[in-house]
Amino acid sequence: MRRLGPLLLASLASTVNAANVSHGVCQDTVGWTNGYTACNNYVPVDPDCHKDGVVCHFYKAHPSFCAKGMNDPWMNCCTCGGGSDFNGQRPTTPPPPKVKIPSIFDWLPGVDSMEKEMGKMKAKMNKQLAPLQKGMKEVYAGLRQPDFNAPPQLEGNSMAEVNLVVFFIVLMVTVATSLGYLLEVHGDCGEAHRSPPWATAMLLSSYALLVPGLTQVIFSFNIVVNVLGHRIDVQPEKGHVACTETISGLVDLLERTGSRTGAVLIVLYAVVVPILKLVLLAVAEVFRYSRIPGCVSISRICIILVQSISKWACPDMFAYILLVHLVRLLNNGSLILTAAKLDVGFSCFSAFCVCSTISSLGIRLPEMPGQSSRKSYCLGSPAVYALSMLLAGAFVCLFAVGIYLPCMALRIDERQLYPPNGSVPYSAKPLVESMAIPDLLKTDISIFSCTSWLLREIGNGEANSFFSLVMFGFCVIVLTTADVLFLFLAAKRLFQKQDTPLRDQGPCPFYRWAKIVRKLSMLDVSIMGVYVITFCMGIYKKQGIVVSTREGPGSSVALNLSEIIV
Repeated sequence: MRRLGPLLLASLASTVNAANVSHGVCQDTVGWTNGYTACNNYVPVDPDCHKDGVVCHFYKAHPSFCAKGMNDPWMNCCTCGGGSDFNGQRPTTPPPPKVKIPSIFDWLPGVDSMEKEMGKMKAKMNKQLAPLQKGMKEVYAGLRQPDFNAPPQLEGNSMAEVNLVVFFIVLMVTVATSLGYLLEVHGDCGEAHRSPPWATAMLLSSYALLVPGLTQVIFSFNIVVNVLGHRIDVQPEKGHVACTETISGLVDLLERTGSRTGAVLIVLYAVVVPILKLVLLAVAEVFRYSRIPGCVSISRICIILVQSISKWACPDMFAYILLVHLVRLLNNGSLILTAAKLDVGFSCFSAFCVCSTISSLGIRLPEMPGQSSRKSYCLGSPAVYALSMLLAGAFVCLFAVGIYLPCMALRIDERQLYPPNGSVPYSAKPLVESMAIPDLLKTDISIFSCTSWLLREIGNGEANSFFSLVMFGFCVIVLTTADVLFLFLAAKRLFQKQDTPLRDQGPCPFYRWAKIVRKLSMLDVSIMGVYVITFCMGIYKKQGIVVSTREGPGSSVALNLSEIIV
């Protein structure tokens, strides 16, 4: 009976368990722990921790430990899918829960609307930056182009061909003049008042250069702007390699574009004056040997007129020199690329101007029978000397300031960089301005800086710089200064001999040289050339190329003062 009681209890328990299982109630493995005894060291001790480790009840609060717990909780605990319901598969580890870290901004009012506004601002910024990003792609594409940093191209003749032409010009004029001089020295020239053969030979050789000077290329220039990967050609002759002009072509262009006044001025100086000189010389030679006194006077007047107007055939030459120098001054590393040159037409026409002017001064005036001596000066010698000192001082001040001040300026409108003329997008305009490119498209030039530049260009092997230096450095600066100096010395000589009658003083060499030098000095001609070319270049204003005068031409006042001394 004693053994029958426990058996009945065990049978009853198994019957109850079987009933529970049959009704689907899961049972944890009796007496199971995970073996983690270290949980007894925690303070306070976890109630699910026993002496042998953590029991199944712990996994109800921490289900994430089911898949990685010790002693296989997934096989023994119902919470982990084990116990009496274990299906033989180990559960996967669930992902860690997302934990939102609280921030002080979570409690601020209007945080949601602020986030929405920031999102709108970001979208707007991306939209505004889209053209810039597109421009940057164009920059990289432009930098990869093979011609990005290539120098601008020019039309006309090469520098070697121009130098060869200059050599033959100098050789021809020199040989012709030398032969004429030898004929005068060793040959029978007839009357002493006949024009010397050297002057005639130089005059004829100079007129042989007039036709190529009018028809050949005078200058050629090109301006290229490399900005943000865009290579933009800003020279005014769109559709051409470069802006290339001849004198005859420029006249035709001025006529077609409605600038008839400019065409008339160029024809007047480059064509009418040379033809008029020939006509006057022909009339002078016809009447030179006439027995009629009036005809001899006409001959003298014609020769004097030729000597006075001869230098006025070349105002344009000075303007072309300044224009080429202005374009070359624009060159600035890799941002502004420029190229400019004076061509064969300039060589021929400038040689004609200089040689015809010198040869006209060598033509002797015919003698008039019974020619009376010149009358005395109207002013007394002390007054002449005092006036000459005053005017010479004024000349020195004004002339020095005038040659240093800019006399001509070149401006290129920055709108040439943007559509429809250029390819730089308008959105990149702030970046273009930050690179100071509009300031780089401006340049000024003075007579002094141009002369200094010509001295350097001769060393670079450009023969046309020699003609330019003769016209600017010698004819404009040296001879104009010499003119005033000779006049001042003549007035001083008159003052020193004020007690001697004028008829007994003898000829004054200083005054004679002053009259010759004045007809060769070309400050007034160069100033007129600046005004003529700036007026003619007005046809390019629509293309954004503006050539204008500056304060430097005010030095013409100094020239007028020097002539008043006479």
